[in-house]
Amino acid sequence: MNKETKFQNLITPYRDSLNAISDLYGDGCSGMSDLFYLLNHRVLHWLDNDPTVAVREKEIRFRKRFYPVLQKIGPGVLACTQVIENRKQLENPTCAEPDEPIRLPDRPVIFAANHGFHDDVLATVLTAGRPCYYVWGSLPLLYNTFDGFATSLVGCVCVNRKNAASRKALVAKAVKAIEYGMSIIIFPEGGWNKTSERLMLDLWKGVYDISAAAKCDVVPIAHYVRDMEVLDKKNLIHTVMDDPIRLYAYERDEGLTILRDTLASWQYKMMEAYGRSDRMTEMQGFDTSDDRWHAHLKERMKGVARYDSTIERYADYRPKNVIRPEDAFLPIAQISDDAMTAQNMQAVLAARKLVQERTDSDFQRLY
Repeated sequence: MNKETKFQNLITPYRDSLNAISDLYGDGCSGMSDLFYLLNHRVLHWLDNDPTVAVREKEIRFRKRFYPVLQKIGPGVLACTQVIENRKQLENPTCAEPDEPIRLPDRPVIFAANHGFHDDVLATVLTAGRPCYYVWGSLPLLYNTFDGFATSLVGCVCVNRKNAASRKALVAKAVKAIEYGMSIIIFPEGGWNKTSERLMLDLWKGVYDISAAAKCDVVPIAHYVRDMEVLDKKNLIHTVMDDPIRLYAYERDEGLTILRDTLASWQYKMMEAYGRSDRMTEMQGFDTSDDRWHAHLKERMKGVARYDSTIERYADYRPKNVIRPEDAFLPIAQISDDAMTAQNMQAVLAARKLVQERTDSDFQRLY
């Protein structure tokens, strides 16, 4: 049996979770990796939209037994050294008191972390201190890379973000894992934060919906890495885990705002404590700050295997009630040259310039 025939046979039961076969490939790839056929095809059932098929109690028992091994080897696998911060000292640098311990419920929780640097998944798993299933939304990475294989050892709730039925099934699959006694890790921003001016992207509603459906608390985990493009043990991952939030006790928008503000506040405190603001150093070799940020993002993206730009460039949540200037002026900018008059020409040209400038600096959707 050749690879193509084997591949077709393997994915046939999960066609409802795929818009196209290419959902599994990633940019610049026309097929599956050898790793898929050797190992990762064993977790294709995670694609299934039926929670009883995708999430299996026997697998969760195995991964709970594997977690102590991960705790031992995980810190050595991290490219950067992780430091768990003392919250009291971040709020008051002169404070010498030890941090108050985080008291987690005995039942499963949702760990919600910010997203945006190499090894943020492993750093979050190690911070959680208990076995977790990770909400995973990059199929090419999961099924074709060693990072994906490592994730398969930890366990995940899989979602194809290109497929409506798969997105709809996510909450039920996560709840099923929680019912089997497994905590969940989720990055509610949906993708890496590539903006130059925002500490956190707006949060997708999934973290709230899972919390409400399972009646479980959400535990914020904030990370800060000063030099995100540098993979070196001397480059530290600063991490804060904060007290659980009963997210489902709030209305959705209020709960998501509280969670986002909590994560962003800890990031800001760590940035103040460990960040760098030497403009002369940062701008060396660059004419503008935009040029510097383009170079920074290109460096960060070098290590990303099997990238799916169709997903990742549009992974951020943009509230419909927030009107962006480029959206407001787009209808004017789209007026054709033939329809321009002496009366509207200045407005049309100004709108085109504004839309182009905003598009060129929309780093989140350029990379």
